[in-house]
Amino acid sequence: MKGLAYLVLGVATIVVLGIVLKNKEYFVPEFLEQSGVKRTHQTKDSSYEQRTNHVLPQSKFAYPTDGVETPFRVNQFNAFVVA
Repeated sequence: MKGLAYLVLGVATIVVLGIVLKNKEYFVPEFLEQSGVKRTHQTKDSSYEQRTNHVLPQSKFAYPTDGVETPFRVNQFNAFVVA
């Protein structure tokens, strides 16, 4: 009986794997985001060229800050201490 049980278990495993792999949805390359690949191909000859997604801030995007300016900076902004 043990041999028959292993046979049934093996057949069931093969059937389940067949169903799972048959119903697996594969992604079509046209639907995948490829901008990183394009950027890599554009700069493949010059590994020293750097490109970032840095955006310069608008001229007036923050309200005036209350407090005393300190010599410290946080990213591109001067730090203030509440007076």
